[in-house]
Amino acid sequence: MSVPSLPLRLPDWPPGPVWRRRGRLGALVLLVAILHGVLIGPVSQPLGRRPSRPPAMQLVTLPPSAVNRVAEDPTLPVPTPVQVPMQTPVPAAPPPLLAAPSPDPAPATAPDTRPVDWTAGPLAPEAVSSAEAPTPERGNEAGRGAAPPGPADGAASDDGGRRPPTYAATPTDQPMKLDYRVERGDDAGTGQLSWEPQPDGHYRARFWGEAGNSALMDWVSRGSLAATGLAPERMVERQRGVEVRAVNFQRDQGVISFSGSGRAVPLYAGAQDRVSVLWQLAAIAQARPGGLQAGDRVRVQVAGTRGQADEWRFEVTGTERLSLDGGSVDTVHLVREPARPYDQQVELWLAPQAGHVPVALRFTPVPGKASSSFWLRGALPPAPASRPKAP
Repeated sequence: MSVPSLPLRLPDWPPGPVWRRRGRLGALVLLVAILHGVLIGPVSQPLGRRPSRPPAMQLVTLPPSAVNRVAEDPTLPVPTPVQVPMQTPVPAAPPPLLAAPSPDPAPATAPDTRPVDWTAGPLAPEAVSSAEAPTPERGNEAGRGAAPPGPADGAASDDGGRRPPTYAATPTDQPMKLDYRVERGDDAGTGQLSWEPQPDGHYRARFWGEAGNSALMDWVSRGSLAATGLAPERMVERQRGVEVRAVNFQRDQGVISFSGSGRAVPLYAGAQDRVSVLWQLAAIAQARPGGLQAGDRVRVQVAGTRGQADEWRFEVTGTERLSLDGGSVDTVHLVREPARPYDQQVELWLAPQAGHVPVALRFTPVPGKASSSFWLRGALPPAPASRPKAP
């Protein structure tokens, strides 16, 4: 506890010589300066600037009796004040740094500008095992002895429904080219589906379309004709006239292989590619007495160039009258629903009075992209002659 300081009283010294009095006064001034230096410390920082660290001692006021004794006898030692070391203040912890902002999420996938793939999806083709490999088809003998058409699926499969059934089909031997007006979103374009049967029992078919100066597809299918209709051997996907991918139907080995993969999938009787299936549906409907009716279903194994070979299930929803460039046309509407996410819905409108050729088609990706619609341009083609059924 500090004692209040009292005014310093100078002692009453008896008169003496002047030099002695001045010496005593000088000693007193020197003593006061020493006390200030000991108690306060030297000036280590310029005025107006805060010291870098607090002083190491406190100022302690001496009681008056101690000051008087020192003044009376300068030879007495100066009492040392109690030094109380002061703890260096610990600076407050700085505020925590803000976490670095997370990077921007990955940008959305750019729209796929590749040609339309009707069954594009994440599933890879399955490898063929000896237990599941079907009996190979062999050229024009494929499908002979198939079960007769039934009321719903048209034919019965031989394994309880695991494999698609086979169907009686009568493809036409009359060449034809169907020109289409194409619509995709706000873009317009043209397309064509052609059929070229060959005298030696083979065929060539092509399906292409473009809209807004962008190619939608350019596919060419080649194969032979059999009792079950079309038996494709190879389909190629072209870009600017150059073949870039292919799917091969190796009937001697009973597998479907792909140019871009070393794996293969089993080949079932009646298998088709993306182009041949359009003419195959027309041949099945043409062979059916009375044509396809509402509620009928057609199951076909369909292979593409990107490693897919899935069963497509078409259901006949009924009849519709379409208004086309050549006038109104009565049609039979078939719908294939997507089998998985990022698949496509496929719709066909077949015209019975023209041999069930597809006068309209629509491909709708699920989900997200615009549909690609094909509408027949010009007059409806005449009913083609039917190709006799193979024995």
